Amino acid sequence: MKSGSLKIVVLVTGALLLAGCHKLQATTKIESNGSGELQMGIGFSAEERANMEKQNSNPQDFCNTSQTPPNITVTEEQRGEETWCITTTRFKNLEQLRSLYEQRKGIKINRLEISDGKLYYDIDLDTLSETSNFSAFTSITWSVVLPGAPIEHNADQMAENTLTWTPISRSGMINIHAESEAPQAKFKFPSCGATLIGFGVVFMHLYRRGRNLSFL
Repeated sequence: MKSGSLKIVVLVTGALLLAGCHKLQATTKIESNGSGELQMGIGFSAEERANMEKQNSNPQDFCNTSQTPPNITVTEEQRGEETWCITTTRFKNLEQLRSLYEQRKGIKINRLEISDGKLYYDIDLDTLSETSNFSAFTSITWSVVLPGAPIEHNADQMAENTLTWTPISRSGMINIHAESEAPQAKFKFPSCGATLIGFGVVFMHLYRRGRNLSFL
């Protein structure tokens, strides 16, 4: 992911964070090879949207959906009286995910790696400091979709490979950690029967070709 794309993600989400939005739903999906998808959904009440539209030069495009690069998707959803701006970004490896995380104030990465067939995910969210982006929310839902079965975690909820944390707003530093299996694709040797059939096909092809050449 290019640094320019990262800057645009930060501008889009950062502007929304500074606006005093009241809900956050973040979902990180991690594959076994370290690639995945980061989705950040920010919810606004009708009053908050109205206040922001007074300062927005283009109120028809509230979530800035028209100003994002090809690898980033921004969508707008209406959920009852709330408006949700959802930013979805693909990352190729955990270093790109680390870069996406570190662009946001108030998040500290303790460990983020895949080693020995396991994913290690450990971060801290600062929900209290005035300089933290996460202190503005009255509701935070942080989910991680793991690449394999969970081994150890401190999540509030678990549904198969999906862990979810719902920390109390402005409650200080929140630790989020999980360890899971990260199965790697392995080469599978063909069975003996399939190998013999394969050799048989090759042998017959060479045999017939040899006979045809003998007539030349």
